[in-house]
Amino acid sequence: MTNNLTEYLTVNSSMIKDVWYKQETKSLVLAYSSGDSYNYKDVPRDVFEGLRYAESKGSFIHSHILTKFEFCKW
Repeated sequence: MTNNLTEYLTVNSSMIKDVWYKQETKSLVLAYSSGDSYNYKDVPRDVFEGLRYAESKGSFIHSHILTKFEFCKW
């Protein structure tokens, strides 16, 4: 059985405002404060969970997402 759940978070960050994670495809979408949104591919669940609980979302994104995963504008 596959998990079709898409999780949505509104976060308190100067860098991003919204986060979506789709478990089935391991797709992480970040909506930046600039108005742009990007879809990061093949992001493991633990990275999403790390972002969820990170004190600084921007620092976490810089360290664990930006240079680690393929992405496209969404």
